[in-house]
Amino acid sequence: MELERIGFIPRSILRMLDRFYNQLSVGTAEPLVKEFRFSKYLLLTSVKSLLILFFLPLLANFATKTYIFRPLIEDFWDRKQSEIFLNFNLQERAFYEMSRFEEKIYFESLVKPNEPFVNLRGTSSAMADDSIENEKKQSSSLLVKENEAQSIESKKEEHFSVSFVQNPSGAWANSPLSSFEGANQKKIDSLSIMEHRLQEKTIELAEHYNHESREAITNLLADFMGLGTLCFLLLNMKMSITNTTAFLFESFFSLKDSRKSFLMLLFTDLLVGFHSPRGWEVLFSGLFEHFGLPENENIILLLVGTFPVLLDALFKYWIFRHLNRHSPATVATYQSMVE
Repeated sequence: MELERIGFIPRSILRMLDRFYNQLSVGTAEPLVKEFRFSKYLLLTSVKSLLILFFLPLLANFATKTYIFRPLIEDFWDRKQSEIFLNFNLQERAFYEMSRFEEKIYFESLVKPNEPFVNLRGTSSAMADDSIENEKKQSSSLLVKENEAQSIESKKEEHFSVSFVQNPSGAWANSPLSSFEGANQKKIDSLSIMEHRLQEKTIELAEHYNHESREAITNLLADFMGLGTLCFLLLNMKMSITNTTAFLFESFFSLKDSRKSFLMLLFTDLLVGFHSPRGWEVLFSGLFEHFGLPENENIILLLVGTFPVLLDALFKYWIFRHLNRHSPATVATYQSMVE
């Protein structure tokens, strides 16, 4: 084995001069043009692949949901079964909204006593019973007073009969009993109005949650179609996906070490940071509601406690397996920022 001799000029300077000479020599433009064209092709292919992978599953989801699953689900749900609520959570939400509406009417009746009032809350039943008893007592006292007035006025029978014959309607209209019956009639009208409002609210809630139940089933089927479309694209676009992955990794590794470390730190803090469990809980609750699944707090907490940990383990494995080999300076910068 022959060793290379060491000259007076370092080999690094010689290599630099060699590259400089190649750039100045004739015919160096063609490799640069080819490299530029390849980079342009790789960029266009990556953008096209990302757009297809993002928009085509969404388009399949929207089309199947609007034109296939929604009409079928509406026909089946409205004609072939009598259920309104898909699960217990929707029923509890409807009852809660109905209770809030009753409390709102009760509050309005206290703030505006001249408007229609109805006993809607269980806590106000005693008050309603007391008011009924007071009305009965008032009516009995009014009848007693009227009888006493009639016995006193019987002595003036002739004068009373003449006045009654001359103006019978006025004699009845001025009596206390007629005013009491008018108040009762007004309260009956108020009760009927409030019952009508409650009936309208009940029908509105039934229609709303019936629509929510249909939409949950439709979302589940349409999302499965979108997921199937995405899997089909991933299987049939392997070459484009490989080029896209290479382009993304090249773009990431072309950044400075500080920027790469910042992006990695931002990603890990958003997913598995100290503030992320609440965000994951909201995300899983939204997914359960989107698919019409009954919300189980234990299952949601279990997912929150395991899924971010799995992502963190995969990310650390990627750092150890790939990033530590391709860019050790980035790993050192990232560890310094974490510490």
